[in-house]
Amino acid sequence: MYSRFYLSVLLMSGLVLVTYLVLTAYDGVMPEWKHYQIEYKELLIKNAKDDATRTRAQSMQSGLRQTYLAGLKREDRCVNCHLGVDNPMMADAKLPFKKHSGNYLANHPVDKFGCTVCHDGQGSATTLESAHGKGHGAHWDRPVLPLEYVQSSCAQCHDFDMLSKNGGAKVAGGETLFNEKGCRGCHKVNGRGGSLGKTLDKVGSEPIAYFSMKHVIGDHTVYNWLKRHFEDPQNIMRNSEMKVSLKGSDSALLTMFAMTLRSDEMPKQYRDMKYTPEVKLNGESLYKRYCIACHEDGTRSLYNEIFNRTIPAIRNPAFLKAADDKTLETIIKEGRKSTQMTSWKTVASGVSDEDVKNIIGYLSEKRPAEKYEPFPIPMSQGEPNNGKNIFETHCSVCHGKDGRGGEDRLGVSLRSPVVQKMVNPEFLAATIRDGRSGTPMPPFGKDAIGLGDKDIADVVAYVRAFPK
Repeated sequence: MYSRFYLSVLLMSGLVLVTYLVLTAYDGVMPEWKHYQIEYKELLIKNAKDDATRTRAQSMQSGLRQTYLAGLKREDRCVNCHLGVDNPMMADAKLPFKKHSGNYLANHPVDKFGCTVCHDGQGSATTLESAHGKGHGAHWDRPVLPLEYVQSSCAQCHDFDMLSKNGGAKVAGGETLFNEKGCRGCHKVNGRGGSLGKTLDKVGSEPIAYFSMKHVIGDHTVYNWLKRHFEDPQNIMRNSEMKVSLKGSDSALLTMFAMTLRSDEMPKQYRDMKYTPEVKLNGESLYKRYCIACHEDGTRSLYNEIFNRTIPAIRNPAFLKAADDKTLETIIKEGRKSTQMTSWKTVASGVSDEDVKNIIGYLSEKRPAEKYEPFPIPMSQGEPNNGKNIFETHCSVCHGKDGRGGEDRLGVSLRSPVVQKMVNPEFLAATIRDGRSGTPMPPFGKDAIGLGDKDIADVVAYVRAFPK
């Protein structure tokens, strides 16, 4: 009985081995690409318009084809299957025999540019799955780009202004969206931008392993990760502080732009970029680029659940009435420690002093003509001990007993070095006395809560005595 069982196992193992050897041998004699070449030859013969064309088609030989791109130091074997890519007769053929759309190959001949420079994929592969870099058995960091993202490759050689007028409107629109949504407020690109988020200079060329795909629905690719992240940042990265979420075509456009941010640079002979002087942006454009992501239009204070704090209204007339340009410059350049407001001076963000000045000019457009009423007593008369009692009674409910922001998070943190040492104490006193309309900060002066000038000076002294 046992002999029969072992004999059966041996026979089955032998059959599996023979089958494997036969299939391996067949694959060596008839690889996947050869099937496509035979089918393409039959298609050419069938569609031949004259005897000469038919004769040429009949003489076509099968064989491994390769385009070596010396300038790019790579080889492309895509033409083993995509045989009709530059054949006008294949305009209406099915894939992979179909002629390339448009007139792109007129300026990007296959023998110079190949295919993967624009479409990505693994150029040296000879099977569909490994060449496209997709599927269960494929492990390729740059799988073939879907058509909706192919324009991202154009930015390797062409500038966005040129692309916006010559068939690359979508990727150029992605760059515009990146700037208008204020992404540089948190992320640096080419040395300019905030430091709250990651530098993005090479996000489009990072390996797939760099991205956690745990919560990604759909293809586990870099471009799909980016799109899902733009649509719902906290779903993809649980601890993300990114507060901008996009829907519909906007997420696809921003994904396309992000894919242009690569660390590898095209050789000079391939690039068509011409030097153009940097456009000087006005204050409003600079505000949109660096500030709008957090402050929105800046006219009202906003409690942000992601940041767990209130973001101040920096274009609010009541704020601007008390904050002069010097105060704004100090806040912008120095930031506010322990908050998401980082330093925006040149050495930290790459933003020039001139750009900071222009942003301040835009902010101060809404400043009322009348100045705030000067505070009648010197701040030097303030007594911190008395200020502590008043602060705990009237201020801690919003700002917290330690000045870091209360449990309801309506009040901003008061422990920043900017608040303690760099902001004019009269500015703080006037804010306490007059409040800020359009924000949760009410007036506390004699005509409101009833604090006297000396009481307010005491509170300012206490606030400015917070440890750093």
